[in-house]
Formats: sequence, C-alpha cells, structure tokens
Amino acid sequence: MDDDELVGAGHMAEDIFVRQMKRLRVAQGLSQAELADRVGELGGSLYQQTIAKIESGQRALRLQEADLIAKALRSSVSEMLAAAIDKAEADPEANPETMDIENLLTRVKAVQRRRDGLAANLHDARRAETEARFALEAAEARAAAAMAEATRAQAHHDEAQAELNYLTRISINRQAEFNRVYGPQWRQKLSNNPPITVEELTRHFEKEPSDPSEDDG
Repeated sequence: MDDDELVGAGHMAEDIFVRQMKRLRVAQGLSQAELADRVGELGGSLYQQTIAKIESGQRALRLQEADLIAKALRSSVSEMLAAAIDKAEADPEANPETMDIENLLTRVKAVQRRRDGLAANLHDARRAETEARFALEAAEARAAAAMAEATRAQAHHDEAQAELNYLTRISINRQAEFNRVYGPQWRQKLSNNPPITVEELTRHFEKEPSDPSEDDG
C-alpha cells in the first residue's frame, strides 16, 4: 500500500470510528457531556465541546483519544471498526442519500480532509514530474550535443586518415626521391614518432632539383 492509500485508509477508518462512536453513545443514552465524563474517569481530558467537534468533523480524532472513547463506550477501537464495517452494507446510514444530516456532514468533512491531503500529494507529484521532465530534456540535449561532436570528430579523423593514405601512396610512388633525400631507410621514418608531416614533405620537395646525372649514377 502506498502513501496515498495509507492516508485514504486512515481518513476512512476515522470516519467509520466517529460514526460508530456517535451510534454507541446514543444507543447507551449518553450525552456528549456524559461521554466526556466517562473519558475523564479513565484518565483522559476530553470536554463536551471537543467531542461535539469530533462528531461533526470539525476536529481530527487522535489515536489515544479513540482508545479512551472506545473504552468509555464499553468497547475497543478494533471492535468498533469491525462492527461498523460489518454493518455498513445493511446500515441505511451508510447511504449518503438516507443518512441523517449530522452523519452526512461528518462524512463530507472526512472526505474533504482526505481530498486536501491527496491534493498536496498530487501537487508534489506534479512538481517532481516537471523537474524530472526538464532534467530528461537537458540530458537529451547534452547527449545530442555529444553525439554531434563525436560525429564531427569522426569526420575529421576519417579525413585525416584518407589524407594519410593518399600521402603514403604518393610517397611510395616517389620512393626514388625519398631514397635520395632520406636514404634507403626512408620507410622507417614513416613509422617513427612523430611521423613525417605534410610540411616536412613539402619542404623537401621544394628544394632545388638535383643534377640529373646524380640520378643516373
């Protein structure tokens, strides 16, 4: 059972107890003041005005008070709740269209309290939903930006790899010139760290052409 259900069950139990409390008080011929006196004899401190407010739904019932009231009515909280639930379907007062006005007012106030509690929970849930949606949208935006950056980085990497492959093919095709400039071990220079750069290749290829007789040799 979640928090909302617990709150709803608590209000329903209070409503049932209060209606059963009034029914037993009237059945035993007790006035509200006399019931307050019985509660006082048990060590409680309820007044007639307090009992009137509890029965009319103007004041919430506390658990300790419910225990004292039940004992004052020669019953217990569990017995009063169980009896009320067992008789709910057969009891005409359980039907809002036929229950007396005072019980109807008690029922209305109990449902109002339940509604108000659920409204607060609903407000908190809506706020959490909004915050979570904004957080999700921000996370999605960051993910989209990261994906775009990764796509750009991949494109730049592929472009550099394609240029390297092209230059490597050109270098191999011009191996005679590399042999003349770097010697027969020029291939190793391609795998050294750092590798031969485009600038280095350009710088060497822009040198004055060698004497053709040196190539013949």
